[in-house]
Amino acid sequence: MSFRLDQYSQPLLEAVLGSLREGILVIDQQTEVVLYNQAAIDIFNLSPVMTGPLRLIDITRNKAIHDGFRQVLEEGRPFDAELEIFGIQERTFSFRATPLIMPSAHEVVGAIGVFFDVTQLVRLERVRREFFANLSHELRTPLTSILAYVETLLNGAIYDNENNIQFLQIINKHATRMQNLVRDIADLSAIEAGEFKLEPVTIELKAFVDNLAVLVLPEATTRQVTFRNEVPAGVQVYADPQALEQILMNLIINAVKFNRPGGEVVVTANFESDVRTVIAVRDTGIGIEAKHLGRIFERLYRVDKSRSQEVGGTGLGLAIVKHLVLNHGGDISVDSTPGVGSEFRVRLPRPVTALPSMSSTTT
Repeated sequence: MSFRLDQYSQPLLEAVLGSLREGILVIDQQTEVVLYNQAAIDIFNLSPVMTGPLRLIDITRNKAIHDGFRQVLEEGRPFDAELEIFGIQERTFSFRATPLIMPSAHEVVGAIGVFFDVTQLVRLERVRREFFANLSHELRTPLTSILAYVETLLNGAIYDNENNIQFLQIINKHATRMQNLVRDIADLSAIEAGEFKLEPVTIELKAFVDNLAVLVLPEATTRQVTFRNEVPAGVQVYADPQALEQILMNLIINAVKFNRPGGEVVVTANFESDVRTVIAVRDTGIGIEAKHLGRIFERLYRVDKSRSQEVGGTGLGLAIVKHLVLNHGGDISVDSTPGVGSEFRVRLPRPVTALPSMSSTTT
């Protein structure tokens, strides 16, 4: 037995299905398509209007979809699966097929398939798993060292005047690393939750970066990296001073640490438009491969884990930078060439006339 909707029911049902974000396919016992909605058109690249009979095989050759509908039609049992559908881009769907039963005859006359796009959920779950795996690693590494040196000291090395101070210094170094990681996690959580309240003012960038140079100089000197402030006089930005310091310090310190002896880090800025100021941090460091660029702003994502361990840091700096920039209504981008260097560009609001100005103080 097959079925068809009458002239009154079909327009109403199409209107209801058209309002759904889930893709809907309705087929009869002969696997001929009876109805589909706009979401299904987008998923399977279908024609908006059926001009003739359309079978399931005409829409997709995905084995899981055919197996699901076959189970429903032959056995009357619902079918659930997670599957990937390739179109313009790969997308992941939760697919559920259920029987359409004719109440009068108590028999299956067709099946309805629902396709719920879970691409974003799958991606977020992957990021979540990677975050906790990386977090476990970031905590376990220094904790293992701390426990090893504490055990060594308890076993008698505390009385070894040649090494006990060195052991305590190593313990302090790793404890500080763990403290910084916990601090950055707390900061990032507060920023993401909107608990970090911005108090923007007009900031003279040249003087602001000059003040940051004092903080950067010891690290730059140690690594034999030259730092230059090439921000022109008169370029301003409308930002929260504390947040701006955190943004620029993270970018500059990264540029210094991932540089080479004799390299340089340059900060420039200009008015990009009537409403935007762009700040660029450019380095001559190791660069970043293209495959990593889309993920470097993720929490605890490290391009080179061995190099990151060597230079220190928590792996949360760029994630904090991204969220602080977004909270200002700005954006951040990066260009990089391995072996040549990287340039990070931050776009923030440009001040309008007669706003309170902060010329040289940072927090």
